[in-house]
Amino acid sequence: MNIPQNRKFKCWAAACCGCGEGPSAEHIVSKCLFPEGVVHVSGFDWCKGETKSIGVNGLERQILCKTHNSALSEIDAEAKKAIGLFQRSAPPTKDDPLGNNNVDGHKLERWLLKTAINLSYRGNLHIGVGMNGSVPGLPSPYLIDVAFGKLPFGHQMGAHFLFPAKETLHQPSEIVMIPLINDGHIGGFYFELRSQAVFLNLFPGHAPPTLGTVAAKLELQQALLDAELVYRPPSIATASNSMPISMIRFQW
Repeated sequence: MNIPQNRKFKCWAAACCGCGEGPSAEHIVSKCLFPEGVVHVSGFDWCKGETKSIGVNGLERQILCKTHNSALSEIDAEAKKAIGLFQRSAPPTKDDPLGNNNVDGHKLERWLLKTAINLSYRGNLHIGVGMNGSVPGLPSPYLIDVAFGKLPFGHQMGAHFLFPAKETLHQPSEIVMIPLINDGHIGGFYFELRSQAVFLNLFPGHAPPTLGTVAAKLELQQALLDAELVYRPPSIATASNSMPISMIRFQW
């Protein structure tokens, strides 16, 4: 997959109107997730067969106008919180004995979609399957409305969490994103958000029971390919070496 290049500027949300203030420098993957300022990148045409370390600003592209970019800042913040909790749940305090482990699931889901669109924009693939008004490299009006919170995902589309039956290994600082491609369409995206695996389903009414049934060739640990997919779980348990098991609670 190619990272979109700076051709003549066009906001990917333009189809639903409301553009303003000119182009912005949108990060393909939210800058707030990389406080150290460096991203380790692999899998793109410009770094095939190797991993490159680049400054996070090297992933900037003019793909959203300033108005639409600002409108999505709240989902960047929720993704940062959620991914931090996946890595280490918030400890309890005197004022919050349960710890602030609540996550707005819909905002996290919207961030997954925004990131999938950013990565796929101006490519040669349809983003999603069976979307009205879809053309290669552009999100459909429906997906734009979902990304901006005007419509919810329906028909089993959205976030499916993976719960492997066996232990899997993760790099504590790593974020992985892999499209599932078939016949010119991206049917979904696999995300590994530090310690939590999530599948964003973009194929209406066709949520797979496991990733292995639709993407057996993905270079993932077998336990992840065989893992049960759970749609919008109300909560998940997390643990770290230094803290007891804790619950992250989702609002859907």
